[in-house]
Amino acid sequence: YLSLLKSAGSSLKLVAKDLESNLAKCEKLYNSHPDKCRTLSNLLSFERGLGIHDGSILKDPSAAMGLLWIRRSLAHHCDVYSSLLHKSIHPKDAAMDAYMKHLKPYHGWAVGKLFELSFSQMPEREAFLSKLFGVVDIDEEFVNWLRFLTDCWKPMLDCWKMEFEGL
Repeated sequence: YLSLLKSAGSSLKLVAKDLESNLAKCEKLYNSHPDKCRTLSNLLSFERGLGIHDGSILKDPSAAMGLLWIRRSLAHHCDVYSSLLHKSIHPKDAAMDAYMKHLKPYHGWAVGKLFELSFSQMPEREAFLSKLFGVVDIDEEFVNWLRFLTDCWKPMLDCWKMEFEGL
């Protein structure tokens, strides 16, 4: 998914950079203790056991904080892509609705304005999807791929959220 974001051009460059940074936090812990970080639950429990967090307040940088922001970002993208399965919804409206739900509550005023500005520049659905997939014409194959992606992400994101809340 990181490669897809990087290939989508300048509009998603900042999102790709943020995802890459958060992945690096997770990889650092995993690579130092792969035997203790085999699952999401194991990784989070192991990191909690290291004592770097203040109870349920996550410290940054940490794998848990990286994973939290990856989940929020993927939940945002999942909602945007789910909305784009319907031809009547403009990408900027889908992105703003998803942003309000998944990211805005955790962003300050300046970051919120930056996101709102970037959404206002989003092209029509077909142009957005063409840029995302790197193709000229969006046909049913790409729409089906997007449906498959969101159908895979939804249960994973629900499980991921439950793991975080449980720990």
